Amino acid sequence: MALLAKDLRAELRTRVAISAVAAFTFSALLLLALATATLKEVQTLNFLTLPDPATQAQLLERQHPAWDSASKMGLLWVLLCFAAFTGLSHSFVHEEETGTTMALRLSMSAGAVYAGKLVYNVLVIFCVALVIAPAYMAITGMSSGTLVVFVLVMIGGCVGLAGAATIIAALAAKARGTGALYGALGLPLLIVFLMLLINAANTVYVIHPPALRVIRDVGGLFSYGILLIAVSWLTFPFVWEE
Repeated sequence: MALLAKDLRAELRTRVAISAVAAFTFSALLLLALATATLKEVQTLNFLTLPDPATQAQLLERQHPAWDSASKMGLLWVLLCFAAFTGLSHSFVHEEETGTTMALRLSMSAGAVYAGKLVYNVLVIFCVALVIAPAYMAITGMSSGTLVVFVLVMIGGCVGLAGAATIIAALAAKARGTGALYGALGLPLLIVFLMLLINAANTVYVIHPPALRVIRDVGGLFSYGILLIAVSWLTFPFVWEE
């Protein structure tokens, strides 16, 4: 809690993460609004499911949006990933640059340092999601689908994203890495993370989704986040002390 309070005070004083995330988010949302202005209205057909010959009425009945809500949610998480990694990449680098790493080692355990940084990153990514998601939904016309499943996916995704960002930031800081190294280390974790999110996004927009599918897809997303945090908790002392 002491480390969390220190990071919050430092962020409110310098606004490094807030400024980075705000600049990236504003520009990304503006580009999305311009790029998808006409895409939202485009309709498409799956010709493999049409009878032969097909009437005009059958063609009209089987039209569906070319850019469906599941695809929109996948792009939302790509946006959240980049926004989060833009703002969270300095969480440990800041300690190395200001020379407070030794003070933290003397004043608290490695587990306390990891917990403080993790909670701080979770709070930041939740705040980012609360701002970005409604604006993105308004711009793209993305629906919330099954509301309970949608909320669970957002929570599970934010926790997993914060867990990945925390341990990668620690590795990059100890390696005296730059933003390029941060992205390279995060790529393998983000690939798995985005694949799980896409599966969960498809479940969000299934009408009355079966309970087994919700447990498999949404539960898999939560399991990834919990496993990542657990492994990071066990390995963080080796990263922190070296």
